[in-house]
Amino acid sequence: MKTFHCNRCSQFVFFENVLCERCNALLGYVPGLTEISAFEDAGEGQWRSLHPRAGGALYRQCDNFAVEQVCNWMIPAASPDTLCAACQLTHTIPDLSEPDNRLYWFRLETAKRRLLYTLASLGLTVESRQSDPDHGLAFEFLEDGGDGARVMTGHDNGLITLNIAEADDAHRERVRSAMGEPYRTLLGHFRHECGHYFFDRLIAGTRWVEPYRKLFGDERADYGEALDAYYQNGPPAD
Repeated sequence: MKTFHCNRCSQFVFFENVLCERCNALLGYVPGLTEISAFEDAGEGQWRSLHPRAGGALYRQCDNFAVEQVCNWMIPAASPDTLCAACQLTHTIPDLSEPDNRLYWFRLETAKRRLLYTLASLGLTVESRQSDPDHGLAFEFLEDGGDGARVMTGHDNGLITLNIAEADDAHRERVRSAMGEPYRTLLGHFRHECGHYFFDRLIAGTRWVEPYRKLFGDERADYGEALDAYYQNGPPAD
C-alpha cells in the first residue's frame, strides 16, 4: 500500500488514518480520487476537501466512519447515501453484543477496503448488489454457531462469506500452523475469494478460460479431491 500526505501540513499519512497526528486535520479516503485527503469542517456535517484535485468539494463521512469508527471513507455531500461504496458491500456484520466482535469487524472492513483499493488500481469495477442484483458483489461476516455449526469462508455467485474468527490473530496463526501454510492473512482471504468472483465475471465462458486453466489448473476438478491431493502431495512440480 502506498503512503499519502496530509494536504494541510504535508505529514506522511497512511491508508487507515483518520486524523493527522501533526496538525489534527480530519483525514478520509475519497474513492473518486483514490487518495487520502485532509478536510476542514464546513459545518452541518459537511467537510471540505483540501486535496488539490478536489477543487474544494464538500463531503460527508460514511456513517460507519462518523458513528461506528470502523471506516474512513467519504461520500460526496450531495449523495443520498449514508454508507460509502465500501460499506454498502457488507450485507451482514458481526453481532456487536459480543465483546470482541467490534474489533473483528474493524479488521475485516480494513482488509476489505485494501482489497477495493487494489481492484480500483487494476481498473476492475465493483458493483454492489443494490446496483446489480444479478452480478453484484456482497460480503457476509459470520461466526460459528453455539450448536457447533461451522461457517466456511468462501464464494458463491458474488456472495463472499468470511468467518470472523479469521480476524482473531491467535486463531488465524493456529490454523496457519496446523495447515502448514507459509502465511495466512485477512487480505489474502479477500483476494482469494474475490478471485473466484472475477473468474465468473471475466473468464468463465470466454476465450481466456483455456489459458487460465494452463496457469491456475482446471476449475472443473472436484474441489475436495484437489484439496486432498494438494495437502498430500504439494503443488505440481511446474
